[in-house]
Amino acid sequence: MKFYLNDLIKFIKTNKNIFSLSLYFLLVSILFISFFSFLSKTTNNFLVPYSFPKESYNYEETANVGTFITDSNEDRNTKLSSYLNDFFSTRNQSFLTGNVENLYKFYDLSHSYSKYSLHHEFKRIAYLRDFANERGIIFEDITSTPYIKNIQINNTIIKLEVDETFTVTYIYPENPTVKNKFSITLIHTEELQSIGSGFTIQKDYYFDSFENALKKYNFNLTEKELPLTSYKTYNINFNRRALNFKENKTYNRSAAVKYADKYSGILTNKDSIQYNPYYFNASALSYGGNSTNFVSQCLSDNEMGGSLKQDKTWFYNSKDSKAPKISDAWINPTELKDYLIYTNKGSLVKSSDIQNLLSEVTDTASPFLNLQAGDLIFYSKGDIPVYSSIITTFDSNGYPLVNSNTVNRFHVPFDLGFSDDDITFQLISIN
Repeated sequence: MKFYLNDLIKFIKTNKNIFSLSLYFLLVSILFISFFSFLSKTTNNFLVPYSFPKESYNYEETANVGTFITDSNEDRNTKLSSYLNDFFSTRNQSFLTGNVENLYKFYDLSHSYSKYSLHHEFKRIAYLRDFANERGIIFEDITSTPYIKNIQINNTIIKLEVDETFTVTYIYPENPTVKNKFSITLIHTEELQSIGSGFTIQKDYYFDSFENALKKYNFNLTEKELPLTSYKTYNINFNRRALNFKENKTYNRSAAVKYADKYSGILTNKDSIQYNPYYFNASALSYGGNSTNFVSQCLSDNEMGGSLKQDKTWFYNSKDSKAPKISDAWINPTELKDYLIYTNKGSLVKSSDIQNLLSEVTDTASPFLNLQAGDLIFYSKGDIPVYSSIITTFDSNGYPLVNSNTVNRFHVPFDLGFSDDDITFQLISIN
């Protein structure tokens, strides 16, 4: 044993450089394994970018494209483009009229996923019409622009990933010449069945901006007209003559709003940059997705945003290629709301459900009159904020319009999709 031990010591001394290098690589390997093992167990993985979940298929051809399709099968692509435009146009007309009779032809009601998708569209149509009726607005026009990001084909099955940006134009009857517009982008995962010269929708799934407000609606899929179910109309006609930015030395409101508009995520063409690439995309987080990350950027970005000062509690630090260091208050809606109030960077103007909030609106008084562009709205279930947005402007009757991420919104009525009774709105003014 002593002989072998002496030989081993002699060998190590003779080959100490090789031994040291081997030991170094062993230690580095252990560190990397431990690090990625840790990441796999954490729910707030800041290093893994969010991507839309995809199913695994063995498809014969794949094309990554921009607006509509550019592969070699021109006849099929023309038909597919025409089908999608026809579908979105027909659905949008149903939003305006409530007539859904022409939607059935796009679906296969013998297929359970197809029935689910149609039922969901019926609920969205009914909700949006009720929303407009309650707020005394009239939808004049709804247009959709689909951008196909991916197409995969297997015989007669066509699987698509489609970014749909739909824009709504609405008016108030007492002032019909003034047009108000908002836009929302939805990411669809669609599966179509090719039948003869046409297609049917087998599946259409997307993260819906209206989801929280659809619980009360149910249909048997024999309806031709979807009736209004809410007839109460709130008075939201109060004056806000101009969009004035009350600037101060600590917060540049106009810059925060410009940032929010630039990085709202609304697609205007296939090459649009949706989010600021400097920042981590937090869409996959369970609490608020990317909404609070986006709001924090609007408030704090020094180059284009509001330049509100960061500190040891609320921060985003990114150096070169290293993973960013992000505080909870930066990405968590509960933490950000509490941080702003406790540090006196923000003040709570009002906390209320939608019925009480809108019931307080008169021609001369409203909690909204204490808000400006660049202020925030938090959306809570119970007492826990689950989402956040930034006020970017007000419509012609002074209704707050917001931008947000995850479901990308641009100048959208602040409560659209959050109209159910269990949502509390916290209006925060930045001091």
